[in-house]
Amino acid sequence: MKHVCKFGLLLAILITISSCNNQSSQKKEADKLDDVLVEETAALMNKYPMPTSYEIIQFLNETGAGYIYDITNPPANVENYLSYKQKAINLGIYAADLIYTTTYQKKDATANYLDNFVQLVGDLEISNLNREFFQRVQANLDNKDSLLLIIKSAQYDTHKFLEQTNKNELALYALSGSWIESIYLLGATVNFAENKEPLYAEILANKQSLIDLIKLMEPYKDKEDFKELYKSLKEIADLFQTLEVKDTAKIEALKDKVIALRNSLI
Repeated sequence: MKHVCKFGLLLAILITISSCNNQSSQKKEADKLDDVLVEETAALMNKYPMPTSYEIIQFLNETGAGYIYDITNPPANVENYLSYKQKAINLGIYAADLIYTTTYQKKDATANYLDNFVQLVGDLEISNLNREFFQRVQANLDNKDSLLLIIKSAQYDTHKFLEQTNKNELALYALSGSWIESIYLLGATVNFAENKEPLYAEILANKQSLIDLIKLMEPYKDKEDFKELYKSLKEIADLFQTLEVKDTAKIEALKDKVIALRNSLI
């Protein structure tokens, strides 16, 4: 496995170097970054093929759903992913987990998932993340909204990089992992919710994004590495077709199928 400098160590170095700077200059820099990031992210979003984990997890946060410990993919699992396919799918899964922990301001978990994100990006030879990315993260560790913008921008920019370098299969694996983990997080939250109906509605609202993902996968559906994943997602899409919010038993069955698929991938 290609050696990758861990984000945590790099972040510690950056924090040490910058500790002599005064807080007011850091705030000014963070404000500048905010303005740049809003523009960059808006431009990239227009080219992103489907809704991201950000929208789904923001829904959870806005509905008042609490953070659930130990439902995300354990950071230590990153060492178990040896194949190209495993790394690419779990890049998407960890990206969703990173958005989740950042949204709920879990700093230690966020640092761990940034480690994993950077490691997998390195292993997969995705070279779009540079020193500026780490500087932006360091400058905004205590600013949730800015940090989310940085991570969103990195997610969009990574997809753009994969398209431009003809790494379409990698991009599809990552998109699949992100979609699966996002719906998994929704489903896991359902298990703890008193009022399940809004969560059921949000699950159903993501039918079209799955259909769009499957369309993107069509050219690769007969490739050996894609067959099983394509088949599993197609089965989930078929379950979506006739569902309404009142069909709670069927939605539970769909949710359980997504959870089972996700658990088989991590």
